[in-house]
Amino acid sequence: MKIIFDFDHTLFSAKKLFENLKEEFKKVGVSEKLFFETFQKSKGNFGYIPRKQFELITKENPELNLIKLEETFKKVINRADKFLYPDVLPVLINLKKENELILLSYGEKEFQREKIDNSKITHYFNKIVVTQEINKISELRKILKKKENAVFVEDNPRALVEAKKYFPDLVTVRINRNEGKYIKEPNNEKIDFVIENLDEIKKILKELKDGC
Repeated sequence: MKIIFDFDHTLFSAKKLFENLKEEFKKVGVSEKLFFETFQKSKGNFGYIPRKQFELITKENPELNLIKLEETFKKVINRADKFLYPDVLPVLINLKKENELILLSYGEKEFQREKIDNSKITHYFNKIVVTQEINKISELRKILKKKENAVFVEDNPRALVEAKKYFPDLVTVRINRNEGKYIKEPNNEKIDFVIENLDEIKKILKELKDGC
């Protein structure tokens, strides 16, 4: 079976990444206030753009060194595997044995690929796609046939609604790890299962198998 995973707030704690960046930048002279303000301003149409933040920081505080900021960022992103949720690796190892795993992530392409590649989980996936379409429908239509049985694990309930419209047989799983901008959004009738961690996926797959 194909199992499609979102990345941020599903497999990867963007909150931990943000906190680590903030702490490491503080060590090289970037105040928490300046870090937060420039982080918000450095978001493009599809998410955070690191280089833009570095330039904004040095514009506000010319005493700070651009190369040092880039090196600090690299130091943090190189340990992206430390920001995976603790349940991720055991579940991916288990699911990889009998399923086709696909990673479908939304965001600014270069930054998303940096996070994904440095998370050291790419070898578990048959296909990895970074899209700049928040509901991911165009990419899902390339991945799935109309009536194909598959599972889609995502923290964005709106994306699950749109996916179900195009793929009525798709099993939609909302994961809510109490992180990210969707945590307060309600569930909806297009969501088949709601989980808080990936360990629950195994139970869902067993139910689906037994129901065949």
